[in-house]
Amino acid sequence: MPTIEEALKVPLDGDYLTCGLKKPFYVIARDGDIQCFVGFRNKTKDFDNEANVVIWERDRVIQESVAFIERMGEVRLGPCRAETFPEPDTLEEFLRSFSTHGNLASYFPPILEKLGLCEVYKKGRALYIKRKTDG
Repeated sequence: MPTIEEALKVPLDGDYLTCGLKKPFYVIARDGDIQCFVGFRNKTKDFDNEANVVIWERDRVIQESVAFIERMGEVRLGPCRAETFPEPDTLEEFLRSFSTHGNLASYFPPILEKLGLCEVYKKGRALYIKRKTDG
């Protein structure tokens, strides 16, 4: 398992699948932010315009979200639309201070998984995230 410092050096750009529904999206890390474009990169090709989801402060959101997940032990993702209020103590609620978009808990956890920092799993009907361990 990489340290946070090692993970912050890993490039994020590439194809991902959302949690749960496994919908494709493409990530570009630019201007210090994480920009997510719905669909695969070879389908959209429209990276000059605003991304569908922007998560501000790439390094800070990674560091603080991992600290939040460690502190809680496990966190329910709880994704929801931007116009609704997320449930308390969910990753969606936590991530709202890093974006004006909704469904952040669908887009951000796959990035943490790629970095080797966290893992998403199903418990009952809900998706949760926890810090990845070596064991």
